[in-house]
Amino acid sequence: MAQTLCVPCAADRLPHVVLEKMRGLTSSKSEAGLRMPGAPERLGTVAPVPAPVAESGGYPPRRPSSMSKSRTNSGRLSSPQDIDHPWETCPFRTLFLVIQDMMALKYGLQLDEPDFVGKAKARCGDHLEPGLLAAALNAEPALKVKDAGNERLVQLRLRVTTMSSFWELQGYLRRWPGTACALAAVGLAGPGRNVQLVAPFREAYGARESLVAKARPKIQGGVGPLQTFGQESFSTAVVLEPVIEHVLRYQPQSNAMMELQTPVECPEFRRSAAAFNAEVSLAERFCGALAALAPASADRSATASCLLAKELMTRHPDVADMQIAGCRVLGGWLRQCADSFSVHQACATMEALTAAMRRHSAHPAVQEAAAAALSLGDWPELQAAASTNGAVEEVVAAMRRFPGDPELQASACAALAGLASNHLLNQSSIMACGSIEVILTAMVNFPQHVRLQSMACGALGNLAAKNPNNQAAVASAGGLQRVVAALHAHHGRCMVATAALGALWHLAKRHHVNREAAGRLGVVELATAALQRYPDDRGLKIAASGVLQCLVPGLAEALAGQVGLHLTSPSGSAMSSSR
Repeated sequence: MAQTLCVPCAADRLPHVVLEKMRGLTSSKSEAGLRMPGAPERLGTVAPVPAPVAESGGYPPRRPSSMSKSRTNSGRLSSPQDIDHPWETCPFRTLFLVIQDMMALKYGLQLDEPDFVGKAKARCGDHLEPGLLAAALNAEPALKVKDAGNERLVQLRLRVTTMSSFWELQGYLRRWPGTACALAAVGLAGPGRNVQLVAPFREAYGARESLVAKARPKIQGGVGPLQTFGQESFSTAVVLEPVIEHVLRYQPQSNAMMELQTPVECPEFRRSAAAFNAEVSLAERFCGALAALAPASADRSATASCLLAKELMTRHPDVADMQIAGCRVLGGWLRQCADSFSVHQACATMEALTAAMRRHSAHPAVQEAAAAALSLGDWPELQAAASTNGAVEEVVAAMRRFPGDPELQASACAALAGLASNHLLNQSSIMACGSIEVILTAMVNFPQHVRLQSMACGALGNLAAKNPNNQAAVASAGGLQRVVAALHAHHGRCMVATAALGALWHLAKRHHVNREAAGRLGVVELATAALQRYPDDRGLKIAASGVLQCLVPGLAEALAGQVGLHLTSPSGSAMSSSR
């Protein structure tokens, strides 16, 4: 369809190409277009400027694009060397699709697509990542876009919510099903391949683990096929909620812009917000009841409870109290799910915990609750998920952010201990984050905190287990001295003594330098005293006898005979007996 242009009567003598270029100018030029002298009171009633009409919907003929040139008989849209990032969809038209859907839902208004796309291109440049696109538009002090009737200018601001996981995005789509509310980067040819921008709007029929998205090709007026994608193809996404700040209309009599009343939100949108808030309140209460019932012995009940908590966390990612309640459910029930969780369920649960820490990084209660739940992640499926989704980095960052919170520090140390237990990749990731320094700092800051000292010793021990490089790194940072100090200060606490002796065992085993250092620090005497003080505690017997086996082999066998205990090598988890 030929577009209606607001130009003076003399403009019909201008070439059509010039008029088309005038129409694509920036927002300041858009206002000028509305102020042209001689314009009628209702803009858009001037007869269309004659122009050549092509067969494809009234647009003038144009040269074939590089995309159309690259099409072959096989149907390929891009050359093999461009398969990773062909950008065959138009990111700006796809972005407009999201804004248009949300404007219709929230205000019942529609915008002019060519005007929006032209301004988005001018402001966003080469930014083809969802968050950067939205940030570039919000960087404009007053982004004004024509409405669909070319009668008003609508000044917009975008309220941006970054999605840290596929599951968070799925939760938002359930809030507004059928509405394209997000701009997502998705690998349409597999993870990380052919990454393009799409507009998800609902879950796939018959496949709740997949989402369906719309896309717009670069060809003007074209409509791309629906795209279906799952967690493995998801890269990143932002939910976009447009906010109308001003509505302007040109008054030809005064040759000025008049501000109109800002439209109110549609009742349907307001009802969705009210229903969302009511659902959050109910979900919090329900998770609180579940957390109070844990622990349970039935795997089926535990699995159902954990999956429900995870689902509610991803559905309400912005509500801190909901995240705390969900984390507490997981912290109470997760251990019973080790034999019943699938790999997919483990990944989704670990992602929900990590996303809670990432989104609420300034909320210490969320950080503590999530870290406490992560401390139960000492089984392979959860550890593998944590190694790829940034859980380790979030835990260490929380320790740095809240150094004065002893409960958070203790839960974070427990999380690091669980994630590092018998997992070489996580051991390396935790060490690379500078975790030793924050663990030792916590031990120095809270020397009398029993749980923190116990969990910190467990973390140091699990980092050093069967890892010569980490053994040396912990010792060189002063870890041996801190563990021995904890053993001295809490010799009357079996939990601390067990964790400290387990850590010393892992630090000294098959490491000559650490063995000598431990001997000089009086570890033999401390281990012997602990065995005598707690003769009936099996966990402590194993840890103390293991240390003595490293330092004084003959003494260890003699003591083992006295207590009737068969010595074994360290399992790699100094935390197993202290939890």
